[in-house]
Amino acid sequence: MKVPAYINEISAWEDSFTFFVPIKVRFSETDAFGHVNNTSAFIYFEHARLEFFESCGLMEDWAAISSDTIVVTADLQCNYVAQIQYGDTLHVGVKVDKIGRSSLDIHYVAKRNTDICLTGRGTVVQVDKQTGKALPFSEKMLAKLAYKKTT
Repeated sequence: MKVPAYINEISAWEDSFTFFVPIKVRFSETDAFGHVNNTSAFIYFEHARLEFFESCGLMEDWAAISSDTIVVTADLQCNYVAQIQYGDTLHVGVKVDKIGRSSLDIHYVAKRNTDICLTGRGTVVQVDKQTGKALPFSEKMLAKLAYKKTT
């Protein structure tokens, strides 16, 4: 496997994931060739990312109607390692790689059994709902993220 630039050492990187979400591949996610369409990987990443944020207690902050902030995806990258087919069960891992003032660099891995099928990374930014400008994370949010980053 050619290792993407955002991964220093593949074994250590793979072992550093502690949060996983199982995803069963649906028929509608496959293409005419019988394997998962390349756009589906981003749906898997989003699903796992939102579950991760939920587990951190962050979604309640962003999803509240009274909240002034939302989180948006600034960039997203996927590296396709192995074909995935209808009926496969993937375990999609999410971890925070870097915490910025108002952004997070997040890494993803999707595994079928012990085999890596997808790797990815992306940046999400907390923004003001009205202005669309980046807003720093609160101390409470940073504490939740720091806890998740070390566990």
